[in-house]
Amino acid sequence: MDLTSNITRRRALLAGGGVLALGGGVAYVASQPEPSEQRYVPDTSHGSTATTDFGVELAGRPIAGERDAAVDIYYWTDYLCPFCKKFETETFPDIGRNYLDTGDARLVALSYPNIGQYSMPAAVWGRCVWSQVADSNPAAFWNWHAAAFDEQPDSGTDWADEEAFTSVTERVDGVDVSSVDTCREERGDSIRESMDPNLDVAREARIQGTPGFVIYNRESGAAGRLVGAHPYENFADAIDQVMES
Repeated sequence: MDLTSNITRRRALLAGGGVLALGGGVAYVASQPEPSEQRYVPDTSHGSTATTDFGVELAGRPIAGERDAAVDIYYWTDYLCPFCKKFETETFPDIGRNYLDTGDARLVALSYPNIGQYSMPAAVWGRCVWSQVADSNPAAFWNWHAAAFDEQPDSGTDWADEEAFTSVTERVDGVDVSSVDTCREERGDSIRESMDPNLDVAREARIQGTPGFVIYNRESGAAGRLVGAHPYENFADAIDQVMES
C-alpha cells in the first residue's frame, strides 16, 4: 500500500480513511532489536487547557514536546496493555529523540482503558500523578509512566491492583503518594467522565484498542492513523508524510 496516498484530512479520517500503515494499519507483532536505552524522558513537557482542531481535549493530559510543534501524535494507551509496553520500550524512545525533542512533533498521552478490570483505576493513577507534578517536575510523570509499564509482567492482568500501583508510585522520585491518593479520592469520578470525549474521538477514527495513534498536522489538517505496536520505521514514515502534507 502506498502510504502517501493514504494521507487524508480530519473529516475523511473520521469517515473511515487515512490509514497510514501497511496491511490495513494494524501491527501487533512487529519486532526489532532490543533498544539500548528503554526509558525515555522528554526534554520538554507541558500541559494545556485547549481542545485541538481534531477534537482532542488536552486539559489534564500529559504532552511531551514543544507547545508550538506543528504535528500532534495522539496516543491512546492502557497501562495493562502488553503491546503498549512494547511500543514504550522499543519505539517511543526513538520517536522522542528524533521528533519530540527536536520540536517537530508533540505527543499527547490519552487513556483508553480496555484491557482488564484495573485499566480504569490505572488511568486515574496516571492522571493524578500528572496533575501533581505537571507544573513543578513533569519529568517525574514520565518516570512514573515508564515504571508503570515496567511493572507489567509478560502476560496477564492479575498483577494490576492498588498494591502494585502504590508500590510504583512510592518508588518514583518526585511523586507524593498521599497527594496522588487524595486526587484519586476527590477527583476520580470527574477524571473518569473527562475521558469520554477523547474516547469518542478515538472510536470515530476507528481506533478500537491499544496502542492507537492519530498523527495530525495542526497547520495543514493532514491526518492519519496507526494501530498497534509498529516498529519505529513505520512511525517515522507516517510522521514524515503528515509533516510534509
